Amino acid sequence: MDTTIALPLLKALHLFFMVSYFAALFHLVRLYIAHREALRAWEPERTTLAGRFSAMERYSLYYLAWPALVLLTLFGLWMLWERPALLKEPFMHTKLGLVALLIGYHLWAHRLHGRLVRGELRWSAIQLRIWAQGPTLFLFALLILVLLRDRVGWWWGVLGLITIGGVIAFAISSRSREIEPDKDAGGRDAST
Repeated sequence: MDTTIALPLLKALHLFFMVSYFAALFHLVRLYIAHREALRAWEPERTTLAGRFSAMERYSLYYLAWPALVLLTLFGLWMLWERPALLKEPFMHTKLGLVALLIGYHLWAHRLHGRLVRGELRWSAIQLRIWAQGPTLFLFALLILVLLRDRVGWWWGVLGLITIGGVIAFAISSRSREIEPDKDAGGRDAST
């Protein structure tokens, strides 16, 4: 295939699967929060909701997030194969490091799904809300890194991440004051 056509096509596919992956990841971690909050309901609603959320999480994880991550990675590697000089660029080292962290986050999200299904998850809804901000930070960092790679130094990226992280932390702490303690319908602490 002609490289004048191949590279833009690879970039478009890489970008498409990046958007698909982040959409699936945003959806998945929000389902975890809703699932955790559903465990506070009375029976039989609790069992019904837990079953429904488990099915939706499984679909999002196995049919949306995993395929998008695999295709995102394959098209990214294919672009690096076509343009190996990118591996010498400092921004690419940082991007690959962020991608490695993102894959670690994804694996941890997969693990959380298993723990939720088995009823072994000890995290509260507030802790899951904090965890759910991970994709936002990764997406912000990756976009800023790629869009401004030649214009700003890495320290501006770090400052931006700290700022965004602070805003998110403030928003979560403000929201957590409005939410009652994480108790189930029987008055027991749902995080145990």
